[in-house]
Amino acid sequence: MPDLPLSLPSLAPAAPRRPRRHLPLPAYGIGAVAAMLIAWWAVSGGRLVPAELLPSPLQVWDALREVLREGYRGTTLAENVLSTLGRLGGGFGLAALTGVPLGLWMGRNRIAGAAIDWIIQFLRPLPPLSYMILLILWLGTGDASKTALLFLTAFPIIVAASAAGLRGVKRQRIQAAEALGASPSQVFRHVVLPSAAPMIFTGLQIALAAAFSTVVSAELMAASDGLGWMVISASHFLRNDIIILCILLLGLLGIALAWALRALDRHLVHWRGRD
Repeated sequence: MPDLPLSLPSLAPAAPRRPRRHLPLPAYGIGAVAAMLIAWWAVSGGRLVPAELLPSPLQVWDALREVLREGYRGTTLAENVLSTLGRLGGGFGLAALTGVPLGLWMGRNRIAGAAIDWIIQFLRPLPPLSYMILLILWLGTGDASKTALLFLTAFPIIVAASAAGLRGVKRQRIQAAEALGASPSQVFRHVVLPSAAPMIFTGLQIALAAAFSTVVSAELMAASDGLGWMVISASHFLRNDIIILCILLLGLLGIALAWALRALDRHLVHWRGRD
């Protein structure tokens, strides 16, 4: 018979493990940006790439000071930023004002949905620049052709998202509202539209990103101001510092616009995710 152990193992609970401390989430983003700047500085400072092709951060900073002080080819930086935002606001705003009602109508009316859906599905995958030349021939080289291009970029996305949002409304919610005596207009205002709003705002955010990426391409052709025009103009004079400056400004503008639309989404659609 084997010998019994002289002492039993301790049954005292183990000491609780301390939770690991994590940095605030914004700190990781700041760290990533700092790492990219350090890598950029190292590549340009170490002459791994010729300075003519990749200016250093200091050279780009000097270009910013130059443009702020002297302007660029008769235009100020503020004028070019406002021109780009104005074209974007015109095309995207018009697409939102017309695309959301059309998409909601398509979602409610099966005949309208069947008739228009094929057109929207045809327009949505088309590269916007494929009809840029036609727009210039029809509308000229002014802002009308650029606004139309941005409208055609955002419009199919907004229509498709609005129609999908309305079709995704649960039938049980509509039936419950009707059982409580709600009229068709009340059902639409208080049940259908709030239920479809999250998908509509998601479509607006996607459409804004698509339009913003197209506004620069629109300004590359027959423009005399705007950040996209600055990029193509600076390339003619081998001013890579101004090109990189404009790219950075466009990125910051895109972040600001996306943040503003998300903030509006959180304010207006505060019930998102609480179904």
